[in-house]
Amino acid sequence: MKCSLILFILLAVSSGLHGRPGINAPADSILGQASLSTQVEITPPTTSSLTLVEGVAVDPTTGKLFVADSGNHRILRFSATSAYQTNAEAEAVFGQPDFISASPNRGNADLDSLRGADPSANSLDSPANLCFDAAGRLWVADSGNARVLRFDNASQKPSFTAIADGVIGQPGFSSDEPAANNVADNGFSTPVGIAVDPAGRLWVSDSSIPRVLRFDNAASLPGDAAASGYFGEKDGNPDNDPATFDSDTVSASSFGATPYGLAIDSLGNLWVADASNNRVLGFKNAAGKANGANADIVLGQGNFLTRDNPDPPTATSMNAPYYVAVAPDGVLWVSDYLNYRVLGFVCPGQASNGAPAVLALGQPDFVSRVAGPPTPRSIDSPTQIAFGREGSLFLGQYLNEGSVKRWSDPVTINAPRSVKSRGSRAKIKGTASGATSISYLVAGQGGFKPAAGSASNWSIKAKKLEKKTTRVTIQGTAFDGRTGSATVKVVKGK
Repeated sequence: MKCSLILFILLAVSSGLHGRPGINAPADSILGQASLSTQVEITPPTTSSLTLVEGVAVDPTTGKLFVADSGNHRILRFSATSAYQTNAEAEAVFGQPDFISASPNRGNADLDSLRGADPSANSLDSPANLCFDAAGRLWVADSGNARVLRFDNASQKPSFTAIADGVIGQPGFSSDEPAANNVADNGFSTPVGIAVDPAGRLWVSDSSIPRVLRFDNAASLPGDAAASGYFGEKDGNPDNDPATFDSDTVSASSFGATPYGLAIDSLGNLWVADASNNRVLGFKNAAGKANGANADIVLGQGNFLTRDNPDPPTATSMNAPYYVAVAPDGVLWVSDYLNYRVLGFVCPGQASNGAPAVLALGQPDFVSRVAGPPTPRSIDSPTQIAFGREGSLFLGQYLNEGSVKRWSDPVTINAPRSVKSRGSRAKIKGTASGATSISYLVAGQGGFKPAAGSASNWSIKAKKLEKKTTRVTIQGTAFDGRTGSATVKVVKGK
């Protein structure tokens, strides 16, 4: 579908399309809280509580949801069913020996008095963003340990004892030495953003050193492997040897003090949340660019030389955008952190600099900036975004006790308003979206019966229609129990 047609549809309808919630749409469920309108701190943690949520990711091979519960130094895994249920319990925890512990690195003995508890292959310290590759490997930006961890077959790992299968940024699992800003090719200081492209390249942003590193064939690399490439602007001062990465300049090749979330789209374009510069940078065909190359697109600013933050906000502005994600339909979603909203950009790779967002969650329009109280429509401190296999949008929230909200496509039934019967029978055909099953009820004939065909293209044959008019109710049901319905009037024909 061409971008112009997609944009026309979005502007013409107020409800969301598949996996694309409409402006200010209400969320359907929440993890970490008892309801969409509660905000309760739970100490010590439990199987269902969350604190300072940084990352969310969905395993494409199983549909299970993983949440970086950063404040509790753990990752929770939710089944493909419980991920869609409010206040559900996690089925597994990574990084802790049980569901009630919350110490960094499992409270391991400290062998270095200048640092915290020592890391291991099954511990975490302030995990940030998460991502999956196509093989079901979970990649974790373990920011407090200055490393990236890899968990193979993550959906099947045992709770409490899950051990990472690989590490990048450290020579081994027991090391957590941060890199200094004079190392261009390996190590991290505070890795936060993470993404893997279809070719297996790992991209990692370092919020303490303004750069993004690329690791080719990441799953096969040793822990202290050098990066294959980088984005970011090096200081040209000849007194600096080697050169350091610069966060003072606002340009097409530099990042501010906190480059954060990353996303890769189907065309190989890399999107970087340049939070302190109030913008998102897009690098087209990122893997083919030279080290330190300029970005091709900027969103949130009209050009590459500004870092403006207008108040009130607009459809073209951002205020500390920390996280980005690309939906299966190509929409770029941006967590506009300090504007308490999430923005959606259609066909971002074809956008001009400073293009406006056409979708927004958390606010009734593009100029409002209202925080709380918690409601199904409100957003506070939005973090990483992930997408369910059926298109649902999952959004982490960092502050106010932490949570993960979900927006799903509404269940919509498209059916004729009326049909004529032939004798005592009538055939009704229609379509549906957001449903996994269709059933029908003929008035006066008992309960619902399954329709024929598929959920998206269904048909029914109503029988024993003796009255002059008979109402037939068509109901669609989503996999998580949400429903939608339509009524068809059957007029008795001759």
